[in-house]
Amino acid sequence: MKSENFEMALDEIVWLITLLANQSILIHNLKHPEDRRPELTAEAVELLTSPYDLAGCKNAIMQAMYRGTKRNVVSESDSKNTQAG
Repeated sequence: MKSENFEMALDEIVWLITLLANQSILIHNLKHPEDRRPELTAEAVELLTSPYDLAGCKNAIMQAMYRGTKRNVVSESDSKNTQAG
């Protein structure tokens, strides 16, 4: 992978981790406005992790997103709403 592509991919992973980590903080701040917690910044996440850690997180993040958005669609056996031909 070219270095600029690798850097861009790492930036996106840092952004995504920051977004996911801040969700619980934002929910807390919404429910407890008197006890606000500071949000993480992308810079803080970058400082607290290494590129090796971030590369390893990519697959876990994608798998979690897939599982979180997976839909189980069940079709009805009765075709009363379909149009006949």
